[in-house]
Amino acid sequence: MKYANVSVKFPRELDDELERFLAETGIYTNKSEFIKEAVRSHLQQLNDQTGIAALRLEQMLAQAEQRSESDEELHARLEDLRAEVDADPEAVAAAVEAAREETAERTFEQS
Repeated sequence: MKYANVSVKFPRELDDELERFLAETGIYTNKSEFIKEAVRSHLQQLNDQTGIAALRLEQMLAQAEQRSESDEELHARLEDLRAEVDADPEAVAAAVEAAREETAERTFEQS
């Protein structure tokens, strides 16, 4: 497995808390192991959220507008995302609307 080096700056208090946790529990051998597990866990939690699936859909549609992609490719990607989205239409609609607002805010901030 190839590894990437990632530099992370923590507030001193957070670093001290992490050091204490590692010393007191011995669950992880070092900060790197703890941080890798924390990132894995957080990504899994985020990927399970309907709002994240809606945001991905919104981003994918925005990107598709900027590049030429066949209808078949776009439909295949949409079907993949649809499988991830919660079946509750009201939750999906709310998540899509929230993702649209966030995307609009980011776009406005960047321009």
